[in-house]
Amino acid sequence: MLCLTGATGFLGRHVLRRLLAAGESVRCLVRPHSPGLAWLQTQPAEAVVCRLEDPAAVSRALRNARQVIHLAAPVREARDAVVDQFHREATACLVEAARAARVERFLLVSPMGSGASAGAPFLRGCSIAEESLRTSGLPYVILQSSLMFGAGDRLLSGMIRLLRQTGLVVIPGTGATTLQPIWVGDVVSCLCRSLREEELLNRTLPIGGPQHLTFEEIADQVSQMVNLPRVKLHFSRRALSWTARLLEGLGRSPFPGYRHLELLEVGTITAPDAVKRTFGFQPMPLIEGVAYLLTPESEVRAVRPPRGAEQGAREPRAESREKS
Repeated sequence: MLCLTGATGFLGRHVLRRLLAAGESVRCLVRPHSPGLAWLQTQPAEAVVCRLEDPAAVSRALRNARQVIHLAAPVREARDAVVDQFHREATACLVEAARAARVERFLLVSPMGSGASAGAPFLRGCSIAEESLRTSGLPYVILQSSLMFGAGDRLLSGMIRLLRQTGLVVIPGTGATTLQPIWVGDVVSCLCRSLREEELLNRTLPIGGPQHLTFEEIADQVSQMVNLPRVKLHFSRRALSWTARLLEGLGRSPFPGYRHLELLEVGTITAPDAVKRTFGFQPMPLIEGVAYLLTPESEVRAVRPPRGAEQGAREPRAESREKS
């Protein structure tokens, strides 16, 4: 039995689909009133409704678990105190329950740049969660990912949506922050390999796409491929932060998201060949992912899937594990 948190989020949905396609038995821990609960209940996975900060509920949910993948993160939460509390309490509950269940491996996905800025509450919280796992005594793998893109993301999809609706390309600050966008399918492939490869155990592994690009270069590539008249606007990060924070508090999904702006403060890059050296495959370049995102839904099946999607399709089924 594999336990998964964050199954209704952007990365979580992609991970869950891959695990189910590989024949895994998956138990998903989902918070009460999650907007993704209805979707999750349509999937052939067990859904356990609980708060990750509730030790008793988490302990029951992890009973008979052999592996844990922790993806849940309050990326839409505008209140810094709530973000900090979640990272501290949720990770502590999961770690303690995982110890009691004697899980064989605990996987955590964290944003690259965690702990790099004491003034960035979300990144600081992720750093606390990472350290809690490292010192837990549990066998673990921590993947520190650069900004992810793919169907349903808030980076490229949000940029494309805003451009199509308004003709505007919004650039936070100077747009000079260097990023390394990585296709979500490639992140899932790294996760799946981390479930079974012994040489990856007890390591913190940074992963990113094959290119270092500034935010403005990313915006230029996207807007050129959308091929619409556009106006490029630079806004101060402070102004965008306040606007995004207000919209997040109202339950909206602004572009860029409030927590995305934290990542732009520190940059998120590693070696361009990090994924290839550690996991043995070349991640998909940004331009290929943009082309796939722009393909009309009616034509998707007729289009050759991007390299990241092909990598995912080739992911071999994990070794059978004890089911409960």
